[in-house]
Amino acid sequence: MISVYNSKQYTIGGIKFQVNFLSPFLCFDKFGGSLYFEHSDSNGNNDWVINVQIVESIKPSEWKVIFTGSDKFEDEMPYKWSIIQFNRYTGIHFEYENYPNLKAGIALIDEEKMTITISLVTYTQDTIQLDSFFHPVGIHILQYIAHLNKGFLIHASTVSYNNKGFLFSAVSGTGKSTMAELWTQCGASVINDDRLMVMPGAEAYIAYNTPMPLYQDICKEVKLHKTFLIKQSKTNYIKPLPVVQGTLGLLSNCMQYLYDENQVQQRLSTLHRIAETCGVYECGFKPDTAIVELIQKQFG
Repeated sequence: MISVYNSKQYTIGGIKFQVNFLSPFLCFDKFGGSLYFEHSDSNGNNDWVINVQIVESIKPSEWKVIFTGSDKFEDEMPYKWSIIQFNRYTGIHFEYENYPNLKAGIALIDEEKMTITISLVTYTQDTIQLDSFFHPVGIHILQYIAHLNKGFLIHASTVSYNNKGFLFSAVSGTGKSTMAELWTQCGASVINDDRLMVMPGAEAYIAYNTPMPLYQDICKEVKLHKTFLIKQSKTNYIKPLPVVQGTLGLLSNCMQYLYDENQVQQRLSTLHRIAETCGVYECGFKPDTAIVELIQKQFG
């Protein structure tokens, strides 16, 4: 019987989570990005349970590294992480360079019991304030669970206009946030301007925002209507892409682990369906609202 000292429930991407802190030295961060994703269900109806505990040490020799995401500390990413295999569990191992009071940790995913156990190694026995989906392990957990539900995470901004979702995907620095801001000037609301969790719904794919590490936002969603691969241009234009080209263009901006062929094949199938139903368009734009008016005129 485990002892739960603090517990909260969340809904992210339509998935219900219960997060339990199994140590009296852990408390929920009131300023964390997960705050407005909380929900309360007295019946305890949750899809996944996440248990977070503090341990004295973890032993890398006990698992096999199957994918390395970052193997050195960098200024913009002061942590290292990798995907591991430990017995029948897939896991995420992470180390920090200067995270307050945390040294390293491991998250083990049990697909059969739908539980995730996060073990943390700390520098102190003082109380540690922790966001439930703290970086970088939180986003990798969401990516893994999205995959299990035939969804995915993608680097993109998405806006809601007339209850229709317009997704704009590109590499960092290309204009995702700029495009979102231009749409707000024309009356749209922003679902998120950096990354989206896209999940299958009853009638369409749904784009959800996710907890962000540096700011708080309310939980939002919208049905996907059209998708775009954006680039900066001297002129505004929209060009429909063939289904295969559009599929591969979206895939290149998805969060994925290339070690798993089944995951890549499933992602391709999902993106192919989106390309067929929503269409994928190349969109060159100048930073003014004329591009918004062009898209609205063509797609409503």
